[in-house]
Parts: sequence; structure tokens; C-alpha cells
Amino acid sequence: MKTVILAVVAAVAFAAPQYSYSAPPEDSSEEVIEVIPIVRDDRVHEDDGAYTLDVETGNGIVLSQSGSPNGPDDSVVKSGHYS
Repeated sequence: MKTVILAVVAAVAFAAPQYSYSAPPEDSSEEVIEVIPIVRDDRVHEDDGAYTLDVETGNGIVLSQSGSPNGPDDSVVKSGHYS
């Protein structure tokens, strides 16, 4: 009986997925990394918890968001858009 239990435990352990991570190669000088500048980053945080956020990047990403703690139990209600 002990042998059967041991065999079942070993089979389950052997069948479990094996996850591994391999680090990027040491010589990454051949890779070209494009740096996208942040053109605009305006953030305003009010004392009452309200905020506005406007961000624009050099590749055309635009994010605009505002919020305030006017929801139930002072939860933050926010709205905005991105493109």
C-alpha cells in the first residue's frame, strides 16, 4: 500500500508543469531599443482627493483622466479617455 501511495505521489509530481525562466542573452548590443519621449505629463491632486491627469507620448498615445471621491463610501469616481 505504501508503495502504491509513493508511486502515485511521484507520478503527480513528475506530471506537474515545469516552469522556467531564461534571462535575456548577455550580449544585447545588437538589439535596438526605441525610447519614446513623454511630451506632456500634467498631474493635479487636490486636497479633497480630486485629481486630473493628462499624459501624451511622442508616438501619439494620449491619456486624459479625472476623478473625485464622490462615490458611495467615498470611493473614487473617475472618467477619461485614451487614444
